[in-house]
Amino acid sequence: CYDDTVNNTSTTNTTATANAGTTPSRSVSVATNSTSTLSSKESSTTAIADTNSTNDKNTKSSRDPRNGAFTFQVHAEYDLLLHIQKDLDKHRNMRRGQGKSSSDDVELSRLIMKSVDEYCLQKQWMYHIGSEKGVAIGRFLRAGVESFRDKQLKQAMGGEVKKFICVELGTYCGYSALVLASTLRQFMQEQEQQNQNQPFEFQIYTTEVSSKLLNVAQSVFRLAKMEHYITPILVNSDDDASKIDEAEKKNRQRRRSELSQTLLNQHGATRIDFLLLDHAKHLYLDDLRDLEDAGLLRAGSRVSADNVVFNRLDAYRDHVHKLELEGVVESRLEEMNLEYSNNLKDGMEMTVYLKDPPIR
Repeated sequence: CYDDTVNNTSTTNTTATANAGTTPSRSVSVATNSTSTLSSKESSTTAIADTNSTNDKNTKSSRDPRNGAFTFQVHAEYDLLLHIQKDLDKHRNMRRGQGKSSSDDVELSRLIMKSVDEYCLQKQWMYHIGSEKGVAIGRFLRAGVESFRDKQLKQAMGGEVKKFICVELGTYCGYSALVLASTLRQFMQEQEQQNQNQPFEFQIYTTEVSSKLLNVAQSVFRLAKMEHYITPILVNSDDDASKIDEAEKKNRQRRRSELSQTLLNQHGATRIDFLLLDHAKHLYLDDLRDLEDAGLLRAGSRVSADNVVFNRLDAYRDHVHKLELEGVVESRLEEMNLEYSNNLKDGMEMTVYLKDPPIR
């Protein structure tokens, strides 16, 4: 998701002006040590993560150029939902004709993501994270959940089972939440097949400022049979940071804490194992600091931040780099194209907390 999506649904085929393809000024920090937390397990799980969605990296768009990047159509989200339902109906009819049972939640999620990718490449560009980034997120998440599981098996030994907690900021239509859910459900299935005595459980909390988009996403989750694992949260919107005055800063500080308080008090989340930032870009740093100060991000937590190159999120990356210099995190930039485009450069900052972050 590129930015706030509330107003996008009411715009008819208009093109947004964007500062595209420019790499942030801060130097790229990439973990290259083979023993690093970031790289130690991810190479072994690349093939597994790659199965979570189609790879649109080498897929050419056949859509009308007038429906390209940063053009929007009224009710495109509902049109997409109908497209998904038709594709799933075709799939069910095919399986029924072959005498096969219905698909499970992982397969349904992959079918839905493939359907979304085809829609965005062939008909209308949209804000979904896309399959190239989906593979990168799935790989990063998989390494995190394997590390979490190793620690759980060593420490629990008959004790209370801790859920693996994911938080996504920026639901949109639910694509990226399905990336998370399908990755974790596949891991759960593998654990069950290995007859692990210690059960693996997870929960995903995803936040959105638009009730309309949240309704679309919930329909997508139900179609994927993933609604049990994904909890949607409607949150208050915030004004653009460039438009507030000094008197409003104290109010913004109070509103920032609402995110952590909502997770803590309303949903009982005492920590975040994996955080995906893909909401309003000017809120990335504020929300990250809020979650750090609330103690929700701790040693072992992983954060994936989308669009840090395309949107030139230097302040966010400078904060991460400072933590890296202090030995609190290890972080790298994965550069790739903007979703469903061939020539717009973008990237994701992938961060692992080695220590609990300092409360500032």
